[in-house]
Amino acid sequence: MGLSFVNDGSALHRRAAEAAAALGALIRSRRKTLNMRQDELALATGVGRRFLIELEGGKPSCQLGRSLLVAEALGLRSAGGPVLGGPPTTPELPDLPQEEPDGQPTSVL
Repeated sequence: MGLSFVNDGSALHRRAAEAAAALGALIRSRRKTLNMRQDELALATGVGRRFLIELEGGKPSCQLGRSLLVAEALGLRSAGGPVLGGPPTTPELPDLPQEEPDGQPTSVL
């Protein structure tokens, strides 16, 4: 029983690493398509260049919120499909939470 749990954990880790690598490649590709340097994107989004290097490199532990800010700045948005589920020319990412009229973000749960 313990062995199957370990196998499930390694499979999850592998899938997470693959997803992080795919997101990083997508971010890098879009940035280059826009003829943007990493330092320019870092300045535009308020994240550090080191963060962008790690994100584009597929680091699985990059912060999701910052990653979504970078994706949004590059024009990557959700069209209702799964993360990274769209065709390569129109990548899809989850929408950021919308703000209510009182300025508070809406709850996602």
